[in-house]
Amino acid sequence: MTWRWILVAQLLSLLLATQLVGQEVRPLTLQQAVEVAVRNNPTFLSRANDQAAADWQAREAYGALLPSASANASMGYTEAGVQRLGVVELAQASTDWYSSNYGLNLNWTLDGQTLFGIPAARANQEATTAAVRWAEFGLEQTVTLQYMTALRARDAVQVAEDQLVRAEQNLEIVQSRVSSGAAAGTEATQAEVTVGRAQVTLLRAERDAMAEMLRLQEQMGVNVGVDGVELVSEFQIFEPVWQEADLIDWAISTHPSLQSARATEASQQAQVRQSWSQYLPSVNMSANFSGFAVQALNDDFVIGNVQNGIENQFASCQQFNAIDAGIAGGLPGYEQRNCSQFTYTDEMGQEALDANQVFPFNFTPNPATLRLSVSLPIFTGFSRQRQLEQAEAQAKDAAYDLRAEELRLRTAVTQALYDVRASHQSVAIEERNLELANLQLETARQRYAVGNTGILDLQDAETSLSTAERDYLDARYNFHQSLVVLEAATGRTLRPEGMEQDVVEGMGGDAVDGERVEG
Repeated sequence: MTWRWILVAQLLSLLLATQLVGQEVRPLTLQQAVEVAVRNNPTFLSRANDQAAADWQAREAYGALLPSASANASMGYTEAGVQRLGVVELAQASTDWYSSNYGLNLNWTLDGQTLFGIPAARANQEATTAAVRWAEFGLEQTVTLQYMTALRARDAVQVAEDQLVRAEQNLEIVQSRVSSGAAAGTEATQAEVTVGRAQVTLLRAERDAMAEMLRLQEQMGVNVGVDGVELVSEFQIFEPVWQEADLIDWAISTHPSLQSARATEASQQAQVRQSWSQYLPSVNMSANFSGFAVQALNDDFVIGNVQNGIENQFASCQQFNAIDAGIAGGLPGYEQRNCSQFTYTDEMGQEALDANQVFPFNFTPNPATLRLSVSLPIFTGFSRQRQLEQAEAQAKDAAYDLRAEELRLRTAVTQALYDVRASHQSVAIEERNLELANLQLETARQRYAVGNTGILDLQDAETSLSTAERDYLDARYNFHQSLVVLEAATGRTLRPEGMEQDVVEGMGGDAVDGERVEG
């Protein structure tokens, strides 16, 4: 069973190594990971999309100060014939008609909602901007923590590899003693079991490293493969020298979450003022301009109307002249006229035809209309008071949320600072333990080689070193991760300049850039 276990572990290691051969490796720094996440993380992008709507809401509030305008136009055709309503004949149209008309309406309203809508929209815009910044800051901290976790898992693979190398070296020492007859064969079997366990530990470490890389890419919003990316940012341990009061002051003054909470409270206060504005009067001004054009399609109909008009004028002239002549003293204020002036000519017909050519844009304007009205709401069924109370409640909730966030940050900064200090002390202790464990293993090997100790002492020394390596690895990354938590609580970068290094020497391929990746 022991040999089968070792064989399976070796085959799995061989398959994994075969997959990595010839694969292009691209370096990925922490800064690049954050930039890629900002451009591709779907959760953050869905939050950032709110900014465009808030910007247009602010533009809409300013646009409400301008009058609204609407224009309409229509064209029509009416066929000649009898117009009927049921069985009743209404009119007889002797020609086809073209018609067109237009209308232009202007309306301007000024009320409390319009006046106070501008500061409310601007406050909402600022609150949205602050919320997006807070979401981006949170995404940066999440990616940084996951980057650290992936680095930790990667270094755990190296620790497992070192453990496997030492187990194999111990196996060689044991086999050498067994072959010389200085040790029993069971000791070689125990050493082989230790090698098999080290191989399994390495496989598990490689599995965990792959899983953490996948989680990092999930936070980045991309999928570039776990085998083609190499994390190259390295972080140094340094002594934390900050004062708790300074960190709290930084958090209270500049933390993105507090800025977002303050902007939200200001937005809710603006909503309260806008709700109060419903009690103010409103002024409305409107203007309307319109016109029409009607054109007959039958020229004979047009000329006939002109001729009929001239004939009617001629007959009327003769009639009034006869009446004036038949009455003693004549019609008061009437003078005899020359009726021959009312005679149809071709020029009259042509003028009528020219005047008929109005379709579609030679409009005849209608009289313009202007209107001014003032309205004062008196009773609206308590809807205004309900909206006002609701806005005031939301404003109080925002103030409470702001206070709660301040208290949370104070606690988070204090706790995170203590964690960083404790983690820094743990690093020094675990580093000393690692040195002692290395010395202990070396001593145990020398003593076992000369027969002064047994296989169990050698294995105990190896186990102590493996434990010390893991504890030292945990202590280092606990420091880095607790520092990220402290930065998240403080709202700013605390790592001294130069403490982060990007190691890209010897890497193949181009670096992972920050361009947006679709799909």
